[in-house]
Amino acid sequence: MRTVQAVDTAPDDLVAGVPGAREFLDAVDVAAPGCVLLRGNSGSGKSLLLAAARTLLDTRGGDVHATVAAAELHSGALLLDGAHMLPDDERAALLELVRRGDRTIVVATEPRPHDPILRSLVTAVQSLGAVVDLRALTTFEISERARRRGISPTPTLTRTLDDSTGGVLAGVDAGLSAAATAPGDDDVVRAAAATHLQTTLRHLDAEMLAALALCSYSSGIDASDIGTALEVDPRRGQDLADRIRASAFVTRAGSVLPFVRPHVAIATGVTRVRDLQLRLLATRLDAGTLDAETAVALVEAGLEDPRLAEFVCTCADAAEPTAAADLYTAAVRAGADAGRLAVRHCEVSALSGDLDTAERIADSLLTRADSLDPPELTAAVRISASVAAYRGAIGRSADLYEWLGPTRVGADTAVSAAVLLAAGRPDAAAAALAVGSQGPPTSGAAGIALVAEGLAQSIAGSGAVAMNSLTRAMSLLSTSAHTRLLPDSATAVTALLCLHSGELAHAESVLGRALESDPPGSVTQLRHRVLAAWTAMVGGDLAGAAALVDTLPTDRPLHHREALFVHGLRVGLARRHGDLGALQRQWADAQPVVAGYSVDLLSLLPLGELWLAAVRLGDEPRITHLVEQAQELLARLGEPALWGASLHWYGVQAAILGENPAKLLPHARALAASAEVSSYAAGLAAAGRVWLRVLREEAEAAEVESAARALERIGLPWDGARLAGEAALRVSDTRGATTLLQVARSLRDASAAPPVGAEPSTPEPATGALTDREADVAELLLLGLTHREIGARLYIAPKTVEHHVARIRRRLGAHSRSELLSMLRALGHGVSESSGS
Repeated sequence: MRTVQAVDTAPDDLVAGVPGAREFLDAVDVAAPGCVLLRGNSGSGKSLLLAAARTLLDTRGGDVHATVAAAELHSGALLLDGAHMLPDDERAALLELVRRGDRTIVVATEPRPHDPILRSLVTAVQSLGAVVDLRALTTFEISERARRRGISPTPTLTRTLDDSTGGVLAGVDAGLSAAATAPGDDDVVRAAAATHLQTTLRHLDAEMLAALALCSYSSGIDASDIGTALEVDPRRGQDLADRIRASAFVTRAGSVLPFVRPHVAIATGVTRVRDLQLRLLATRLDAGTLDAETAVALVEAGLEDPRLAEFVCTCADAAEPTAAADLYTAAVRAGADAGRLAVRHCEVSALSGDLDTAERIADSLLTRADSLDPPELTAAVRISASVAAYRGAIGRSADLYEWLGPTRVGADTAVSAAVLLAAGRPDAAAAALAVGSQGPPTSGAAGIALVAEGLAQSIAGSGAVAMNSLTRAMSLLSTSAHTRLLPDSATAVTALLCLHSGELAHAESVLGRALESDPPGSVTQLRHRVLAAWTAMVGGDLAGAAALVDTLPTDRPLHHREALFVHGLRVGLARRHGDLGALQRQWADAQPVVAGYSVDLLSLLPLGELWLAAVRLGDEPRITHLVEQAQELLARLGEPALWGASLHWYGVQAAILGENPAKLLPHARALAASAEVSSYAAGLAAAGRVWLRVLREEAEAAEVESAARALERIGLPWDGARLAGEAALRVSDTRGATTLLQVARSLRDASAAPPVGAEPSTPEPATGALTDREADVAELLLLGLTHREIGARLYIAPKTVEHHVARIRRRLGAHSRSELLSMLRALGHGVSESSGS
């Protein structure tokens, strides 16, 4: 228990930025008589606020006592610090004084939820006065405290203080004192915070230090862990757990701050820490309560143990790809056999988008191919071929499967055939299919077989049959699509065939369904989002396409295949907007990808858009090699009408842009030949003939309108509008020109309109009608808590918190996080500064 002295500093300066300070001082100011209880963790500012309260009480006159004994003997106010440290008899006497209600009593205590006398004290004060809870400072409050001390709260300083103190007031003040002497030197601030932490640790008894060390490697503070590992009785274990929760070493969510761990380890000693780690591992394993977070913390601390390695492997096997990749790395550090985990580690790394790691592991596997089991070799080739496909090198993918050969491909026969077809090697694909699958007839194997069949059927010209096969493939692969890496997804192949056939609504539908279930950040999610943007652009929804492009991740470079599509999107949008400057910039940005890409059957669409950009800018030689590769690929595949029509349509437009009708003729003839098996190609062929007549100034307005509307019907409204607009400039009949301009306008307007039945794009009106759970999330969000910390408070998953925040944001129509917080404050959320300890 400490004696509280009055302070000369103005209370407002003393308590600036301290959450709950104003509420506490206001409660003290009106308590005559009355009771106020201040509850907060160690270092949260209790003594500071009691000093300010002493100043307020002194201004009233009268005696202010600092002990229960003095208050029992004399009249006057009682100002008591450290009630949690009092003996039971003194706390009982304090409780009796509170219940009498005949004087002002101000008490500060750390939380002790399992102490019956303190619980009774809190209940009594709540009925007679106020209980004010202190908490850690948010970054906003740290900034406010710095300003009141004459220190410029730069974002870097604020972040440094938050990261190195967890927002604990005493640590923040130590850091601010250092910042005042060395402005701009974050290392000095960090060192001061560390020194404060080390000083605090030195005052802990050995048992408390051991319990803290134990909990620093645990995902939570658990009394049973402490009791079992330290071999103390359950009541003592509970007391130690409560002391840790009330210390200056815990997060807002109630776990030990990460930066505390190394300091606790030093204070405890290497040998003792290792013993505690092993005790924690054994305790959790015996109780069946070991979790991935605790296991990884033990691994990161350098603990090697076969039981730990096995547990982390089990966690990795059940985790999402991104988490699984980290867990397999941890398992190896814990002592697991890296070779045994190589294929699994390789697969999840690729699925999570880390192609560099996946390729490195796959290459290491292939260099010892002779020592691999057949399934391991097949998997290594599949992953390596898939990585190559994502990197725009389908030729390497095909080379890998030709090296493996049809007799060793095992269960991946269909994968091999699909890759070889996409690379334009039909004979090798036929040889692979002739062998047949050598694996079990699982739903995944059947789904991949249907992808290969659908691709082969589409190349043969059987569009409806191919679409049926691919649709069935998507259904069969829905459960395994996120756990097994493939060169491309069934959804992507289906959507691309739809785009090559003018079936935009079908493409939009299959992509929309896939995006609902794609794991966030996965390679498939990125692929499907890019194709959804492409579908919107081709359909004339330029704003929607641009918005989708803007949602693509920027924290790491796109893989070459997606980069090719994105560059195609950007030049396509610039061309459709008529923005020559943007077209030049986007074309220049695309050059590294254009220079290193290997054309395949599934990349003809972005190639076509980039081709038109090059022609428009007079830079066609830069892309001629890719156009020629594409034409050679189509020739090797027997000029497939369904896939070749789009490239030839781009060829028609390239000839028009280059004002070279002679170059249009080969593409027009190819479209005419394809028209026999493809209604889409037939529509393009008819439009090509009309466009040629427009260039020769021979076309009539009626036939132009018919061709333009035909383009709209096959999913190319923007192209139809352009045809009508171009013809309007060339026809001699004024009435015909006016009609064609109206046609062009109507096609553009129709393509820009949202689909029938689509949700409106305008945000929901801002209202305060949040659900109870959303209101809880909003309050904690305004306190500066992270999604994980909010989840810990509300006993829900961080992902669930993310969903709640997204719904609140949509409901209020907020376009940014700062706008969301401002709107929530305006609606009255976050008014109270107190929170539960």
